[in-house]
Amino acid sequence: MKYFIGNDTYEGIEKATIEECYEYLKDKMEVGIDIETTPKYPKNTYKNEDVYKPGLDPYLSKVVMLQIGDLNNIYIIDTRVIDISPLKPLFENKERVFIGHNLKFEAKHLKHNYGIRFRKIWDTMLCDINLTNGLGWSKSNHDGLRYSLAALAGRYLGVENAEELDLFNQRDDEIVYVDKSTRLGFLNIGDKPFTLEQVLYGSDDIEFPLKIRQKQLKGRFGYNPMFLHERIENPFCLVLADIELKGMAFKPEQWLEVYEKKKIIYQHRLDKMNTHIINNYPKFVNPVDLFNSAASCSIQWSSSDQVIEFFKHLGICPKEKSKQTKTMEYTVGAKSLTKLLNSEYKELYMSDKETDIKDISDLILNYLLLKKSEQAVTTFGEDWLKHIHPITGRIHTSFSQIMNTGRMSSNNPNVQNIPGEEDYRKAFIGNLINCDFASQESRVLAEVCGDKDMLSFFNDGHPIFGDDYHCFTATKMFRIIRNEPELIVLKKTHPKERQDAKSIGFKIAYGGSAYTLKDDFGVEEDVAQEFIDGYFEAFPSLKADFDKAKEDVVKKGYIEIDKVTGRRWFDPNFQKMNELGKKAWSYFPEDYRRMKVEDRKVFKKKLYEDHPEIKEIWSEYFSLKGKLERNALNFRIQGLAASQTKMAGIMFREKQIEEDLEDKIGLTSLIHDECIAETSPDFREEGRKIIEECMEQGAQFFCEKVKMKAEAVIVDFWYH
Repeated sequence: MKYFIGNDTYEGIEKATIEECYEYLKDKMEVGIDIETTPKYPKNTYKNEDVYKPGLDPYLSKVVMLQIGDLNNIYIIDTRVIDISPLKPLFENKERVFIGHNLKFEAKHLKHNYGIRFRKIWDTMLCDINLTNGLGWSKSNHDGLRYSLAALAGRYLGVENAEELDLFNQRDDEIVYVDKSTRLGFLNIGDKPFTLEQVLYGSDDIEFPLKIRQKQLKGRFGYNPMFLHERIENPFCLVLADIELKGMAFKPEQWLEVYEKKKIIYQHRLDKMNTHIINNYPKFVNPVDLFNSAASCSIQWSSSDQVIEFFKHLGICPKEKSKQTKTMEYTVGAKSLTKLLNSEYKELYMSDKETDIKDISDLILNYLLLKKSEQAVTTFGEDWLKHIHPITGRIHTSFSQIMNTGRMSSNNPNVQNIPGEEDYRKAFIGNLINCDFASQESRVLAEVCGDKDMLSFFNDGHPIFGDDYHCFTATKMFRIIRNEPELIVLKKTHPKERQDAKSIGFKIAYGGSAYTLKDDFGVEEDVAQEFIDGYFEAFPSLKADFDKAKEDVVKKGYIEIDKVTGRRWFDPNFQKMNELGKKAWSYFPEDYRRMKVEDRKVFKKKLYEDHPEIKEIWSEYFSLKGKLERNALNFRIQGLAASQTKMAGIMFREKQIEEDLEDKIGLTSLIHDECIAETSPDFREEGRKIIEECMEQGAQFFCEKVKMKAEAVIVDFWYH
């Protein structure tokens, strides 16, 4: 039965009161919920409405409709005329689960407008991502799954999306259609009565998630990660809602001060490059004429096409495989250009130091530094200030909760890519607690592979190296490579060896090969392989674990990211990879592997002459296989680390609610291995202990073998 609570009446829908709604729901432990919102202020009241959008942003919106109920009774409440505070006790029961789609939206609006905080939810969008992680739509997978409520209603319930229907095709009256255009009508609803279509649409947003959840509870093809649903992603959704609503205190004057400094550097580097072109490359110079009083550089350095043309003229333009076309194309991206530099110039680039332009290496370096400065005055320039919220004056990012590994991403603005320079971080202010994990990914790697020496280092400490893990690994590695069993690598005495070991450790953990490492270290491939072999020989359990992980993923087609949550990533190209392998082997006889080596060589040479297309098939097959194997290594590390951070946030929120600490401390950001919280001035020391404790306990929850450690500091700006 559908009930409307408000001043209006609708045919086929019963009238009810808010008290009757509460009486019905107070004993129900599974309740569907949804809201509709409208702009709170007239259009163009505030600047930058494209950033913080009225009707979507909690501070610029008001709730006009609340839908709540179960599959037997659904209540549609006109919140413009009905006080919903009598329903607030429903949300305080931490065992009652509220079911909906993309509930972070509801969580923010209900908390801001009514002080309502969810305790337990089931978000059908998040659970579907858990069940199909890796198979979603992306720029490289246009056939991937979508996660809107309409898309889920189609996949789970057979409900067709009215937006996708061909208007010239006859419609089956027995099929229910989801028409999302109805939602747009709420944006200009004002004081007008809801239409019947809007009321029915509101009830659909309750009914569909409830029915979808019933199917999600059964899992997908035998995969049913209930711990991941109930203990990680659903409760963490509420952590992110709190963080996004709170935002980060911001000092625009500091940001503009940095911008002005960066603008001077950018102009200097631009003039330097232009002058070099004018003096040395007449083909790329605009001569003096009626329109130009002085010669000028014709290259627009912001145009990659023009820069590619120049670098091709120099004969040094590299190529890389395009993510869009899948073909090799010319590029002037930093990743490809830095491969052309030796280690000395790479270090100059990383430390942002210029040279005079005397040769090609200098030219490449100065171009890369120019692009770095260009980003500082564009991406992180004056325009970035549009992200200051017009109501709060703070920075409110939006998080995408589940990427491939379980990590989050941030956008509008992306607070994960704010430069690490202290001058930028000083713009993010307040009574802050900064806490990050000590060597999180290295410790997670030790947990995953179970290497006894790694575990001993983190659990027991080391008499020589203390907590310097990179000196420890460098010593073990270079003792083997150089055959010097007494070698001791220390930061002061062997900085290069320490840095090499640090880089190699991270690269290997992310599936790096000798081919990729040779460019990073400016050495031949065989030397890079010696580094890899030395590292694996130093930690033999690591090699065995990596080999097993690669073997398993090629068989299964999915990566088990961590055993505690059961999180998986499914390879969208697994079937294609197997089909390519099968197609390539179809050219070979069944007894090929049993043939003598010389006979194989003769047969293979003739086969490839007759069928040159086999090389392309094998090339694509091994490309997909190699990517899958690399993912099998780094996804486990990133993913388990992400779960640790999420559990820390969940533990913090529970403590904050249970001990009524919201006025004293709140999270303002979580970035990979880092947590930022804002406290009242009198709660800083106690808050530091709470954050540190939640971080360590949240991390340790996933680790049986290695000790996890978090270090918190009290600061007045974003310290890390």
